[in-house]
Amino acid sequence: MVYEKAKLFWKANNISKDIFCIPFDDNVEYYTFLKQYHDNGYHQIIITSEIMVSLIEYFVLESGLSVYDIEFMEDDQDLVNEIAGLLAIVSSNRIYLGRLTQKLNFLSEKSSIDIQRIYFKGRNSEGTAINFYLQSNGIIGANRNSYSSISDEISSLVARCLFR
Repeated sequence: MVYEKAKLFWKANNISKDIFCIPFDDNVEYYTFLKQYHDNGYHQIIITSEIMVSLIEYFVLESGLSVYDIEFMEDDQDLVNEIAGLLAIVSSNRIYLGRLTQKLNFLSEKSSIDIQRIYFKGRNSEGTAINFYLQSNGIIGANRNSYSSISDEISSLVARCLFR
């Protein structure tokens, strides 16, 4: 699948801090892209596992999407298998979302195993297919039909988490 990609930044003005979801092209060198925006007063956003769990809860419970894969910073096949099992259970019955979020919070807090990337899919209220991922380095990738709405929604949610 071809994804449109963007990077989350924040920038302060005289009154508040605002979140920006700035599109980028894979043909542009990533560190050059970051430096260009940093030189213009933007600060990159890193998404913690705690924020990732909040986004999972929101997109599953409020938007009715499914999480179909979670990648971690560490390569542990037993963990991958355990999380895949939990994702399968949650996809068939959302009532088990608490088990997944408890496990993810435990891994982050007690084992220092952080989430690297989360994949979501589903349909919005108009029936449009949604498929996107979110990385801990603040990069979003979304299918063309949902890119605009997903990037706006993620920006708003991350702002609430960071600037409460």
